[in-house]
Amino acid sequence: MDPRYKIVEAAAGEGGFGRVDKAIDNELEREVAIKTLDPLFSAEPSAKDIERFRREAKALARLSHPNIPAIYDVQFSEDSREFRIVFEWIEGQTLREHLQTNGVLSLENARQLFSRICSALSHAHDHDIIHRDIKPSNIILSPELLSSYLVDFGISLRQDDLSSLTGGSPVGTPGYMSPEQERGEELTPASDIFSLGIVLYECLAGSRPSVGGYQPLSIVNESIPPSVDALIQEALRGEPKRRPATANAFSERLAESLRPHGDFTTTLAEGSLHEIQLALNAMDSVSFSALPAGQRVLLVTRLMDLIRVDEERLRPAVASLLAELVRLAHETNTESYAIIVKNTFEYGYEKQYGEVWWGNWPARQALNSVALHSGRDAQSLIADEVLGRVAGAGFSEKQRWYFHDLRILLQNLLTNPACPDDKAEPLGKALSKVNEISHQTDTGPKQVAADASSGEAEGSMLR
Repeated sequence: MDPRYKIVEAAAGEGGFGRVDKAIDNELEREVAIKTLDPLFSAEPSAKDIERFRREAKALARLSHPNIPAIYDVQFSEDSREFRIVFEWIEGQTLREHLQTNGVLSLENARQLFSRICSALSHAHDHDIIHRDIKPSNIILSPELLSSYLVDFGISLRQDDLSSLTGGSPVGTPGYMSPEQERGEELTPASDIFSLGIVLYECLAGSRPSVGGYQPLSIVNESIPPSVDALIQEALRGEPKRRPATANAFSERLAESLRPHGDFTTTLAEGSLHEIQLALNAMDSVSFSALPAGQRVLLVTRLMDLIRVDEERLRPAVASLLAELVRLAHETNTESYAIIVKNTFEYGYEKQYGEVWWGNWPARQALNSVALHSGRDAQSLIADEVLGRVAGAGFSEKQRWYFHDLRILLQNLLTNPACPDDKAEPLGKALSKVNEISHQTDTGPKQVAADASSGEAEGSMLR
């Protein structure tokens, strides 16, 4: 290893074409990631092999995009006969880890994520680079999903290089590869578009679409517009030319699918649940407060009807609606907002979704945001609800994710200048209790991958 770099965390990541170590660049005093490639070549690579590696690595280094880690250096070690790429270290968790820990993304989080990733992928395609391995573990999310990065481009080997190295075997991750990629054929950007469709479905459903039996997302969650299904199904077409033309076109179609259509009065009177959800998502608390009182009452009434029915298949949609209303209604009627807050806690922390998922992360995220920014009345309602739960029976037996998110909520309540004086002391004690229990437990989150078949077959087929 070049003495310029000091490994601080061996095998910090792994994916197609090799392992990733976290290191310190001693000269520039910055964290870097060092990708050591699998031995793609013979034990004694030729000068032509080495030159090809450097040429292709330089092509990747020309990529300059805010959602693609920068490449700093490329190396070939004469001693170990290893090829290495040194690139920007990105702090965060993979999309795979996020989905396993927190569950599916909200529609708005999905829109933002795919806007960034599609922009990065389009930039690569413009430079004639095909990623070949789009999957959740190759997307890194920063805390609070403020940014995201497409990683692990590997080496942009040309098809003739791949054929000579693999004997025609496909390169990529099973379950995410396009049909033409599985067949080992020449690839175009359309192959990455196919993988984007798989990942979008997984972000919204928690598992990949089943082969030969596509279940519409709008059935999994009624707050998801059918137009999102139409986009995914187009991306999954067997003929590459019939898929969305570009990654940017994919992102634009998704954004258009999530825009409200028509005025709110008509939507409320005649629209489906997903149309109401989209209309609310486009509002802020000021515009919501400006709605006629009757419309706000009708929204809460319809919400309560759904909650009373409590059909398991409707829970994701109800959780999505609660997340919007807890965000929007904190400046309106206190009695109605108390109902919204109570049920957002229930759907965010307590309800079960399917066989293995508990809680709804977007609902918890909405509570966290309101706790940090709302006024005194909303603060009191949220504080009373969380204090009651901390004091409740069985609280210490909750799972790790529960305490993690509740800690954020309590911290936000205490940080907010509007925190009522009479709530500060009890909230502080509750935070201490959460911290104490959290340190004592080593129980993992209940939220895990939907089943073994939905997990990724990690690594490249080159292995």
